[in-house]
Amino acid sequence: MSTFLIFLLLFLVLALIRIPVAYSMSIATVVSMVVSGISLKTAGIAVFNGLNSFTFLAIPAFILAGEIMGVTGISTTLIEFIESIIGRLRGALGAAAVITSLLFGTLTGSSLATVTAIGTIMIPDMEKRGYDRAYSGALIAASGFLGILIPPSIPGIVYAMMSGENLMAVWLCTVMPGIMIGVGYIIVNYFIMGRKEKKITEPFKVGPYVKNVGISFKNAILAIMMPVIIFYGIYGGIFTPTEAGGVAVFYGLLVGWVILPLTKKRWPSSKFFNLISESAISTASITIIIGLSAITGKMIIFSGVPQQLTEILLGVTDSKVVFLILVNLLLLVAGMFMETNSAILLLGPILIPVAEAYGVETIHFAAIMLLNMEIGMITPPMAGNLFVAARLSGKDIGEILKHIAPFYAVAIIVLIITTYVPQVIVWLPHMLY
Repeated sequence: MSTFLIFLLLFLVLALIRIPVAYSMSIATVVSMVVSGISLKTAGIAVFNGLNSFTFLAIPAFILAGEIMGVTGISTTLIEFIESIIGRLRGALGAAAVITSLLFGTLTGSSLATVTAIGTIMIPDMEKRGYDRAYSGALIAASGFLGILIPPSIPGIVYAMMSGENLMAVWLCTVMPGIMIGVGYIIVNYFIMGRKEKKITEPFKVGPYVKNVGISFKNAILAIMMPVIIFYGIYGGIFTPTEAGGVAVFYGLLVGWVILPLTKKRWPSSKFFNLISESAISTASITIIIGLSAITGKMIIFSGVPQQLTEILLGVTDSKVVFLILVNLLLLVAGMFMETNSAILLLGPILIPVAEAYGVETIHFAAIMLLNMEIGMITPPMAGNLFVAARLSGKDIGEILKHIAPFYAVAIIVLIITTYVPQVIVWLPHMLY
């Protein structure tokens, strides 16, 4: 435990002086290993083993696929399609923002990318329809992480690599929380904004409605087909989740280079090289985090922290309920300050063995951990989604915070259900795996 305490103290000091998390972890790990007499030969082996995974190939593939689909501008067609279906309902535009964020997140695998893409398009339109810009920013910031809970998601890949759990099972365990939060957001939006809007008095006509939905569906078919192809291919056993990343890239290039030119839309070659560069940088950042965090994981195993922490907690309480309360508080605080993938790789090796000792299934714990990390994206002081939404809406972060409370409450309620009613969460991965 003394090795871990040295690591923790040094890590906190380095993080407070704003050294990037991955480097803070690795420096603190190496120093604590040297002080404790642990051979540094294990560091290189740990990095190699941490990155020597076929599953890891899915990360750069899905990052690149998300960038490609973003360049094609498909988010606009998604919004128009969703609005054509629910447009007559009061609060429809806010509901469309929630649903589009959920669907767009499945294409990008990035919470911040979803907030940026959807916020850029929707905040001006929402303002025209009477939505306060600060409220719009809060809604889109809260909705940004929904797509991470619906597969495919990069944090899910990282958790599966770290825990050795089946990737598809990890992806599926967050589906129900994502849907529940999305429905909750739509209900909140109805009571806040929907009831203020006038009812549409024009009689509903089936013919024009079906025609409008058909036109918008035709325009959005390129966007809709990507997740359909991925999910059908994975669940149908045609290709693995890792291979699905390559399929997604191929589909994105097919759309950009073949289909869009047929509709007389040009995809500038300069954008292609830019997105290749941006994808490479994003992949390199995650690779560094995974590789260096593997050293930390090895140090944690050598120092016996999981076993000692289990003994300490079991000595304090044998209640699974109390343990889960403590874990949620810890993960929520970690989500406030740490980048999601870093937090998973740092805390996972410590907490998973302890959770198993309390009878918490690894898949169930995956849902708890991933949901906490994503709620951290709208929890100050770091709250990446809030800062992006504030920039896009042109409002101060304090104004955004005034409107985030009801959406935050929904997320916390779903977190409680996720934690204490595991049957709601694990039935889907158990059914398929």
